[in-house]
Amino acid sequence: MKGRPERVFVSVDESTGRSTISFHPADAGDPVMHEGDKTGQLAMGEARTIVEKYPGCTISGPHFHAARPAGRTRMRKRPQAE
Repeated sequence: MKGRPERVFVSVDESTGRSTISFHPADAGDPVMHEGDKTGQLAMGEARTIVEKYPGCTISGPHFHAARPAGRTRMRKRPQAE
């Protein structure tokens, strides 16, 4: 930890099984990743440990999401002819 976090965010990518802990403000610390944590148990345990050290800090999450499939491109509109 580089500073005092106000908030700890826990997110879990269900498609890769990777959980991430990030902080607000962002300069409070670098994000921490856990491989093979599809349920977010490891990340939540570590987040609770951090919150115990910094009274007033809260946990947001775990937030579950899935990564976009590889090779998928965004649809863009064609420029309108003048």
